[in-house]
Amino acid sequence: MMKALLKMTLVCGLVSLADYTAMAQTQPPACPLLEKPALYLPMVIPRTGCPLSAVIQVTTTQTLADGTHIQTNFKALVYRDSLGRIRRETYAPADTTPNMIVISDPVEGFSYFMLPQKDAVAYRHELSQPAASAKVSAQDQHSPAPEPKIATETLGVQQFEGLLATGTRTTWTTPAGAKGNDRALTTVRETWISRDIGITLLEKTSDPQNGESETRMTNLEQTEPDSTLFQVPSDYTIHDQ
Repeated sequence: MMKALLKMTLVCGLVSLADYTAMAQTQPPACPLLEKPALYLPMVIPRTGCPLSAVIQVTTTQTLADGTHIQTNFKALVYRDSLGRIRRETYAPADTTPNMIVISDPVEGFSYFMLPQKDAVAYRHELSQPAASAKVSAQDQHSPAPEPKIATETLGVQQFEGLLATGTRTTWTTPAGAKGNDRALTTVRETWISRDIGITLLEKTSDPQNGESETRMTNLEQTEPDSTLFQVPSDYTIHDQ
């Protein structure tokens, strides 16, 4: 009886160990911290082992000279899988289908651009390194405009979507005359960055030229998206660019 019990215990232990090993092999690796995360929404950079799905809400408010406020709202859906592939969908207000889809696939080395409301065509581009900046000839050089003064302050730590994020407020003050302005222009940007997943969860900008905007990441899930999201639909025609 005792031998049977020990044998059963050993078998159960081996089964549990096998299940644990299999689970560990199928789970994506932990998402490493980034020294330089994507600073501005809706940027989500390719990273392996850091799957996510989220909704990005964008609100812009413009104030006219007579005091009238014009507010615009739109949203984007973003997905990233453990291979570093990214899918972005943008939606116009009141639309239920995306007006634009962009897939970036660093595994295959291509990106795809689609306009689902227009046609069933995917425009394929080869991913490549950024081109080197062109040299400026002497005849193209002009007197440089006055540089804006930049001030940065830390806002501490807050929690967004279950993640801790560090806040930073940056203020740019453009001197009078730099852009034909008779008074100094002040632009303020507030960002809340999570280094756990390497992205900005909230960004607020106040710009006297373009108004105010808020971009917020919501409904964040750190789970593996459906792999078909990163594939061009079978009924689409692929055009190389």
